[in-house]
Amino acid sequence: MNTSIVKVYNEKYGRWEKNAKVVLGWNGIVNLGSSKAVYTNANGIAEVQHSSTGQATIVVNNKTCGKMSTPGSCTVTI
Repeated sequence: MNTSIVKVYNEKYGRWEKNAKVVLGWNGIVNLGSSKAVYTNANGIAEVQHSSTGQATIVVNNKTCGKMSTPGSCTVTI
C-alpha cells in the first residue's frame, strides 16, 4: 500500500486547515478510481493510503485543488 501526504493551508484564515476532507482520484483512458476520504489533523496533514500510482487529482472538501504525482507529497491552498 502506498502513502501520499497532502498538507492543506487555508489562505483566508492564514492557518493549516484541520478536519478538511481529502480524496485522491486517478483517471486515464479508464477511470482508475479514488482513495478513501482522509481528514487532516490539527497540523493540516492528511496521510492518504492508496494502491494506485501516477498522476492524481486532489479533492479537498469536494473541490478540486490540483494534481500531484503519487506516491508523494504536496501542499494545497484552499
